[in-house]
Amino acid sequence: MSPHKIIFDTDPGVDDVVALLLLLASPEISLEAITVTFGNSTLEHTFNNVLKVYAMVQQHLEEHPNDSERFPNYARSGQTTILAKGRAGPIAGELNLAEYFHGPDGLSDITNTHPHFSAPDSHPALTIGSLESYKVILDILDREPAGTVTVLAAGPLTNIALALREQPTTMMKARRIVAMGGALDVPGNTSPVAEFNFYADPYAAQEIIDFPDLPFFLLPLDITVPHSVAFPILIPAHHDLSPKHTPLQNFITAILTRPRNVMRMLGEGDAFQLHDPLAAWFVIKHADIPGTTLAPGWNARRRKFRMERVGELTKGMCVVDRRGTQESLGSIRTENGIEEAVALGQVTKRDDEEGVMVVVGTPGVQDLTDALLERVILVSRSF
Repeated sequence: MSPHKIIFDTDPGVDDVVALLLLLASPEISLEAITVTFGNSTLEHTFNNVLKVYAMVQQHLEEHPNDSERFPNYARSGQTTILAKGRAGPIAGELNLAEYFHGPDGLSDITNTHPHFSAPDSHPALTIGSLESYKVILDILDREPAGTVTVLAAGPLTNIALALREQPTTMMKARRIVAMGGALDVPGNTSPVAEFNFYADPYAAQEIIDFPDLPFFLLPLDITVPHSVAFPILIPAHHDLSPKHTPLQNFITAILTRPRNVMRMLGEGDAFQLHDPLAAWFVIKHADIPGTTLAPGWNARRRKFRMERVGELTKGMCVVDRRGTQESLGSIRTENGIEEAVALGQVTKRDDEEGVMVVVGTPGVQDLTDALLERVILVSRSF
């Protein structure tokens, strides 16, 4: 069976890059395009961070040519991966970036601390797209048969919302649109109630969750935070970024420096939360599974919520109606009564047909950790 085609919509910060490395190392999928958006840093930085990753992988493979088969999506049998720029800000509202966590360049400030990991102007494995990110998404979905492409969104949903606005029928051709974002029953990470991707463009998030019958799967903080791996597993003890280590080892150690320090300062322990890698792993594990069917060990259920888009303290919050009415009786209640799902005393849809499909169960954190160790971290590991 041919690898399943993937479009990776991303705002490359640290966990996005770990997810990208996992995608590059996974033969189950074919990475057709990387569509970049603002988010963890400015659009210019997030775009350059993709080029940094490809330059680093090239350097690694030049020094360790036996590892070439470990990155099937880096050199794709004469094909290149499209790299495209999206919008520099949200479709509405103020610009917010996550540089407080990921550093001013999105990768722990390696631009200044490790300038040898610089971004080239281009790369032979990439074709710099002439179209804006959302148009690249539409172009690929339009030319491929329905159900043969999955869109993985690991940043603010701006590009996805713009594509949905322009050609909704084309977006419906995706097998799945998988997004990491939101916080339903747990605290946020950017604010007490909001996860960063939804905080950065809540208007885009609302447009997507409002669209009926979109093949949309969401992995919120509820499921990603428990998927954490101890930093010492990813960063060898006393790693000194010396030539005795591979370029890949040195790069991963360098970009994890700031998140590790921030997590410690926040009292969150010495562990890296695998938000975007988990979403990427979901896509990889479902590469040969169509529709809403889930692979063994994975579970999802529909949840109904609304986005707070302008709140002074609650912007980006996923608002779940937690009052006495059970979700099965309707949608979000307003002061005027049950909204949308119940009209004139009649339920318009069954409860299991309403709301966003939210991933609530996985095979476990060890499954993902093993994948990272086997496919990414242990490439020519010499220590």
